[in-house]
Amino acid sequence: MTTHHVPSAGDPHHLLAMRRALVHHVRREQRGAWFPLLVFAVVRFAAAPVVRYGQGDHNGGLPPAMWYWPVALLLAYAAISWFYLRRSARLGLGTRVGPYLVLGIVLVVLITFYVAWTALEPGFLSGLHGPSPVTLFVDTVVSPAGTIGLALLLLARIERSWPLLAITCGYLAALLASGDRPDPSPWGFLPNLLLSGGVLLLGSAGLALLQRVQGRSAA
Repeated sequence: MTTHHVPSAGDPHHLLAMRRALVHHVRREQRGAWFPLLVFAVVRFAAAPVVRYGQGDHNGGLPPAMWYWPVALLLAYAAISWFYLRRSARLGLGTRVGPYLVLGIVLVVLITFYVAWTALEPGFLSGLHGPSPVTLFVDTVVSPAGTIGLALLLLARIERSWPLLAITCGYLAALLASGDRPDPSPWGFLPNLLLSGGVLLLGSAGLALLQRVQGRSAA
């Protein structure tokens, strides 16, 4: 006859295991990165007509394409904030995406200022421009589309999500790869937009499916 040790309620190892399981459950429930990815995919795709017909010189002012990004991104972060707050109230759990939202909005303001300044003052930082990998990287990172990836890197850290990190790296790689192949045609930007937006859209669907499967397995 064999006997098995049954941990008591006050056993330290049992309590530690319960705590780890609870922390893992809470972190899983707090994750909702599929929604920001979906929102930003919509923002990317909606930029197509604006970029196509809103470029060019408009009597020395800012072209409409430059107004689209700050407005669209701020509305996107407002929608993401609403989603996480509503989800937090429904689940009864706190949300940890405050730093992500703050960083996103700060990046929108800074990049908007940078893009507007370089448009009004073409000679500004002209020494950085030229066909080089460094220039390509800088131009991609300081673009409105690049700020989406930078903020998503922080969200991946906050949610401790390796899948989100992989999706974000894929998105940034798509931006860099597309920027390395300039096309002078009026619709030359479209492959870049479809590739990067497609990464966000497919990533959103993948994370939503993964979260649903994990929720069923934990039930």
